[in-house]
Amino acid sequence: MISAVLALPVATVVSAMPPYDGWTPMRCAIQMVMVCDDPLICVRGTAATANLPPVITVDVGQRVIGGGATGRTATITSTNRDSGRLLMHGTEGIGLVGWTLVIKEDSGEMLAAVVGREGGMLMFGSCGDRVSSP
Repeated sequence: MISAVLALPVATVVSAMPPYDGWTPMRCAIQMVMVCDDPLICVRGTAATANLPPVITVDVGQRVIGGGATGRTATITSTNRDSGRLLMHGTEGIGLVGWTLVIKEDSGEMLAAVVGREGGMLMFGSCGDRVSSP
């Protein structure tokens, strides 16, 4: 299983006003994850299922994604805007893992994919400008 940063306390994202275009840092809640370690087996779960924080911070200006209690971050190596979507890409571990994160600029809806040598995962969620505790 591809694992990432340690989970943070549970939080929810409070939506901001569009556009979600990367001009300001955003917080994105990971609401559902599909983890596939084998071509025939995928497990549906939460961010905790994949050892991810429930909320990540996306800072396009600083070219970094973070959010874990460990302070671990991922570097955004490229960005693009196309058809009302903000697209970000990166690699980690000297190319061992590649990822793409897409945010719909009008709604903040988020989709991310991570692919590595031993499998991959899809993450679904939403982005906003601030986080509130439940």
